[in-house]
Amino acid sequence: MKEEFKQFESYVQLQKFLDFSFPLNFTRGWAASPDYLLVVLRELLKLVKSKGSLTVLELGSGVSTVVIANALKKFSSSSRLFSLEHDYDYYLKTKEELQLNGLDNVTLIYAPLVSYQIDGKEWWWYETTELFKKLDNTVDLIIVDGPPEATQEIARYPVIPIMRDKLSEDFVLVLDDFNRQGEKRAAYLWKRELQVFESDEPETEKGTLVLRGIPQVKKVKFSVCIPTYNRAGYLKDAIESVLNQTYGNFELVIYDDGSTDETAKVVRSFKDPRIRYYRGEENRGRPFARNRCIELSTGEWIVWLDDDDKMEPELLSRYVLAINRFPDVSIFYPKYFVINNERENSFLNVNCIDFYKNKRQVIRKLMTNPPIPNPGVCVKKEVYKTYGKYNLEFLRAQDYEFWFRTLPFIDIKSVDYTGIVYRIHGGNISTNLSLADLSFESLAKRSFLNRFSIEEIYSFAKEKRELLFVSDLLVHDDFFNAAYYTWLFEGESEKLKEILYVSGLSVFRNRKLQRLYKRFKDFLTEGNWKSAINLGEKIGRSYYLLALSASTRKKDPKKSLSLLKRACLLNPFIDFSLNEDFQNGELKGVLRRIVPPVNSLEEKKAEFLRWLGKDEIVGLYNS
Repeated sequence: MKEEFKQFESYVQLQKFLDFSFPLNFTRGWAASPDYLLVVLRELLKLVKSKGSLTVLELGSGVSTVVIANALKKFSSSSRLFSLEHDYDYYLKTKEELQLNGLDNVTLIYAPLVSYQIDGKEWWWYETTELFKKLDNTVDLIIVDGPPEATQEIARYPVIPIMRDKLSEDFVLVLDDFNRQGEKRAAYLWKRELQVFESDEPETEKGTLVLRGIPQVKKVKFSVCIPTYNRAGYLKDAIESVLNQTYGNFELVIYDDGSTDETAKVVRSFKDPRIRYYRGEENRGRPFARNRCIELSTGEWIVWLDDDDKMEPELLSRYVLAINRFPDVSIFYPKYFVINNERENSFLNVNCIDFYKNKRQVIRKLMTNPPIPNPGVCVKKEVYKTYGKYNLEFLRAQDYEFWFRTLPFIDIKSVDYTGIVYRIHGGNISTNLSLADLSFESLAKRSFLNRFSIEEIYSFAKEKRELLFVSDLLVHDDFFNAAYYTWLFEGESEKLKEILYVSGLSVFRNRKLQRLYKRFKDFLTEGNWKSAINLGEKIGRSYYLLALSASTRKKDPKKSLSLLKRACLLNPFIDFSLNEDFQNGELKGVLRRIVPPVNSLEEKKAEFLRWLGKDEIVGLYNS
């Protein structure tokens, strides 16, 4: 019913605008559907408004010829329509329809299919001798509804290579039947030939593509950068997705951060000269690998691609267009598509907020989560020269820390294109964010207060601005600093008591909880994990995580350490001697990121530690 209503609505609009003098022949089926004809009419009228007089070429005649001719007769009598038809019987039927409608503004040409050679392959396409004799202007609008699909695979592809020199620089092409794979493949080849273009896909019954040529475009050079480490199983797809881009002026910089798998073999299986592969002797971490990519790149713009993700084919073309249209912008970013390999049929389209000319809201969003995606982001290389590269201390969330240093001071813009396939799998941290070390996010947020005050960041709020910052810290589970700022601004409030209780920080100030803690400690010592986990929930989330860590230590040491780091983030006063991982340098790293002062508002932390009765914690991050 929905489709029938849409077709009826489209037909009514066609009738209203064109007021046919003779009944229109049947639409839909093998003929053009009303919704497609309405798209053609809209594009034609837009061109008439901007150009006045048009030259229109139609490939495949019929009811669409009558519609276009009527539109030109009514809105642009000086325009010309050329219509090619390869089937002689259908040519006669179209000629009759034009006569019945009193339309004499069409040059209808019988153009049988003949052989052409394009890039060493034979193609069957319309005979163009008569057309080229009569065509004395470049074509502004080209309507593609032929040759038929049965002619050969990708039957409609030849239109661009054969007609390219006859099209105006800002031509518009409208393709019918875009739901078919042959038409999609033809469109991909056209886009590779054009390099820079605009395209829309109006939702119609049989699918429609609107493709627009873009004149006077500066073609920039990209450095697509893939930092990689032991991801040979995914890397091949990532590389192929870059090489399949419709825009070709790029280099692909791959920095191998000391992989021990078959990464080098995968890269060397590709022979494309645009690939530049470098290998480090040892694993130095993600921020180091990113910085090496920047240093090795030669392009004006850097586009980041993770080694387990994929680019959609038009991403670089869309970036070129955006760069030309928004010369003030330093960072562009796409929408992206999430596929969870761990769950069957798990797909998600992620639309990103456009923060163009909206730095105030960028700053606000930064305090919650990264405001723009890192996968597929396009960064002007100058930005790294001005604001510095990635912080080597941020082994995680280095992009988040970089956004804090840059986004409030430059212009950024989204592009309306789903440009990245982001793959979640067992080998990346996105499969379980509860295991991530979020102390890096907390450090980035708190350090940001050296540049902007709480009053500036939360200027939209008239009161309780400080508690908004507390809430932002809790987004990344930094209960210790959330408690500190609540204590700093509100004193011993109900909000502070709640934070202390949930995190487990209140154990040291509550005799009942102290007794429970002693039992908890006994359970851990005895290896009674179930009881320790149950009791941990009662005395604070950090103790629950500590018990989980102890119970999983032998069977999954990596997960155990991740849980312990999260417990440390919530509550740096835990007796870590209960866990043999305490001497691990990563745990001390969490303490160093969470406890020491990093801005002027944290100068009273020593007083806060004394208030809690735990000032000896200072020795942990100084050791």
